[in-house]
Amino acid sequence: NSVKLLFTYTIAMALLVMSVGGVVLNNITQNLTQYGGLWSRRPISGLCFLVGLASLIGFPPLGCFWVLTEMADHLWSTYPILVIVMLLVNGLTAFSLTREFSLIFGGKPKQMTVRSPEGLWALVLPMMVTMGFALHVPILLYKWQLFPAWEALSVTVAGSFTITTLIGAGTAAYIYLNEDISKPIQLPSKALQDFFTYDLYTEKFYRVTIVFVVGLISQVIYWFDRYLVDGVINLVGLATIFGGETLKYNASGQTQFYFLSIFLGVILFVGMIFSNFIF
Repeated sequence: NSVKLLFTYTIAMALLVMSVGGVVLNNITQNLTQYGGLWSRRPISGLCFLVGLASLIGFPPLGCFWVLTEMADHLWSTYPILVIVMLLVNGLTAFSLTREFSLIFGGKPKQMTVRSPEGLWALVLPMMVTMGFALHVPILLYKWQLFPAWEALSVTVAGSFTITTLIGAGTAAYIYLNEDISKPIQLPSKALQDFFTYDLYTEKFYRVTIVFVVGLISQVIYWFDRYLVDGVINLVGLATIFGGETLKYNASGQTQFYFLSIFLGVILFVGMIFSNFIF
């Protein structure tokens, strides 16, 4: 199931990225509030976005619907809470993507979208090919014998995914395609407003967990490298320089002095060896 999910998800996400990427390319901005009215100017991009949207969520009969339904059906008897999470995520994804489509392609044209024609064929052609591929994903799954058996699928699970998809997409379309509702949407609770504004606090949670741990480990490694590794190397280098400078002044040019230095060094070396054997 994981392989099938990756396959269907990849195709759908690639189509969404290509559709939105072509829009951003000649509109420069990525601020959704500055978009609008592109359906009449870029119908191919809009249609590709819709196909990618429907392929990514539990919308029959496109690819991810079958994979999500089969996966949820297997989890229902053992981990029903995971199925509830999947349904919730599916509804939120449908809401989010429909909101994005409504803000970009719906409504009236704005200053950034007044002159925004369909992209060059080099952008549009691969996007259309990917759209055709996304539409044929269920057929490919069937040909590759990866399609779930009809009798094995639960009607309740499949219907639940369809209902959450329609609720999420329908709610977003009603809000963001309705000119009578002022934008941006203001929720009655500021805490709830901030919760959605800051993307469920995902960035802050990432910063106080992953970023903090990585930064702490980096500081420890820096201290170890700076004061232990470099400290030992610098100490050896300093001792070498000091020893060389000291020996430089002992170079008298007299042979008997050199013999005496070698003799004392040999005695010291032999003494260290015998001390190790004794103790």
